[in-house]
Parts: sequence; structure tokens; C-alpha cells
Amino acid sequence: MPDRRSLVIAVVAAIVAALACAASVQFATPVDRALPFLAVVVVVLAFFRPAIGVAVPVLIAVENVIADEPTRLLVIGIVMAIAFAFASGRAWIIALLAALLLRWIPFHNVVIWRELIILAGALAVAYVMQGATFAVLLALFCPVWPAKIAVMLFVIAIIAAFQLRRVKGSNVVVALIIAFFPWSGLMARGWGAFLRPPHQGNRQYVGQALKPGSTTTIDVPADAKAVIVSGANVQHLPCGTILGTLNGNPIIAPDWGFMRREQFFASRNCYPRNPAGRIRDYGWSAWIDGAERIVLPRGTRTIRVDVNPRLPKEATLQVEAFE
Repeated sequence: MPDRRSLVIAVVAAIVAALACAASVQFATPVDRALPFLAVVVVVLAFFRPAIGVAVPVLIAVENVIADEPTRLLVIGIVMAIAFAFASGRAWIIALLAALLLRWIPFHNVVIWRELIILAGALAVAYVMQGATFAVLLALFCPVWPAKIAVMLFVIAIIAAFQLRRVKGSNVVVALIIAFFPWSGLMARGWGAFLRPPHQGNRQYVGQALKPGSTTTIDVPADAKAVIVSGANVQHLPCGTILGTLNGNPIIAPDWGFMRREQFFASRNCYPRNPAGRIRDYGWSAWIDGAERIVLPRGTRTIRVDVNPRLPKEATLQVEAFE
């Protein structure tokens, strides 16, 4: 057991590391601004295995050397993943740090009382199982919206933990999860993006929102190969709902915001078949808009869009852009 002197040294080291990282922040994303917090996490892990402390200067170097945002955030995630891969010590401490890393960035979106329920469940699972893996998975996938679901999953997780108490976790699994913590919301709610990543081409924006039963005809730009559509106020409709037709062919698309943390766990939509959205926000708040790409036959000069008249009156079919 570490003595009091070691604890004092660790606290001082955490403060110094946090201040050094705070002075090194060069960019405005929530992940970059959380660099002092990441330094504290590293120092806590290094308390049990000092070599892990080298991650702090590495984080500072990454922040000051890599300007490209996706690359920088991914490298920060990999640095933290390596720290967790070599972590030792009590499982509940590793689970606590991992849960905070995955769910509490951006800090301004954290609902404290809900997150404390998840942390309590994760810590209990880590303690009972004497391993962090199942606890981290619980923290990652638990919806916490609404609160009743979080309580239910908390109870189920405890029961499962007692049934699986002999199964030990692996730091490798935790490290793989941590590597993508800058976009942890996608791991929890948008795993389809890892199978079918969204992409965007050059666009000419249309920006039409069509009500149920309405019809419109739109000229197609000469070089357009696809049209981008999405729904609005349709997240409660089941997968496969036909929102309308495009030149007689059915239009199936999710709600534009169905993957937001506030909407996802009440949504019945599915990830787009031909995703055309982009990654928005960071950390636990990361999501991809529900834009669907419809490829146009070669030579198409106009499109006629007819909106399903049976849609709820508040629903709209959005013709976003040509691509």
C-alpha cells in the first residue's frame, strides 16, 4: 500500500501535469480542452505503474505538433489507450477513469445525477468481477435516457456481474475502447458508422422541407450524381418507413438528428443504408446526422418528390442537396 508521502507526490504531480497541459492547449475542441483532465488520468494510472507517466509529455507534444484535427484526436486517443493497456492496480479505479473519459467529455453536456448512476453501476460491477472490462462496456452502452432505463440496466448489470464474477477483464479490450474516446458517442450509438462510414462529396444545397402530401419538382444540376435526403420529426417511426417517392421510387431515410444523445434511445430509426452525414460534436456527444444518399440514374434532368400523405402532420421530408 502506498504511503502518505507517495500520495502527496502523486497529488503534486497531477497538479503540475494538469497545469502544463492547460498551458499547452492549442485548439478549441472539447477533447483538446480536456487535456489537463487527461493528464490527471495518466498520473493516477502512473501511481501504480510509474512508466505510464511518460504519456503526459507525449500528449503535450501531440497537441503542439499535429494540426489536423481528426489525426490529432485519434493520436490522443491512442496515447490514452496505451496508458490503459499497461495500467495496473485496482479494477474499480481503472473502470472509474475509463468511464469518466468515455462519458464526461464534453464536460458541459454532463448531467451529473444521471452520470453518477452509471458510475455507481460501473464501479459495483468492476468490484464484483474484479476486472474493468464489463464495467467499461456498461458505462459505454448504458443509455441513461430516460433515467428509469439507467436504473434498470444498473440492476441487471449487478445481477450479471454476480453470475459472471469469475470472468476477468482484459486491459486490451479497455484500451481498444479508450482509443476512440474522442468519439465515444459513436461507439455507443453509431456503431454502424464503423461498418459503413459516411462520406460527403461536393454539394449544391437545396434546403427544401416538404410536408406530408406535398409534391415538388427540382431541376438536377448537370454534374449531380446523387441527391441527399433526410427526415425531420420522424425518429419515432420504425425502420423502413417510406417517407415518399423520388421519380416513383421509395424514399427511406432516418430522422436527421436521430443519433443525438437526447433522441437516440427513444428513436426507432436505423442507420442510413448509404450514409451521407458527417460526424458532429465530440466525446459522448458525438453523433452522425441521418442524411441518406440516393444515387441518381445517369442522365437524370429533373426529380419529382412526392411526400407520403400518411406521415404524421409534424413530419417533413428534407431534400438537402445534390452531390
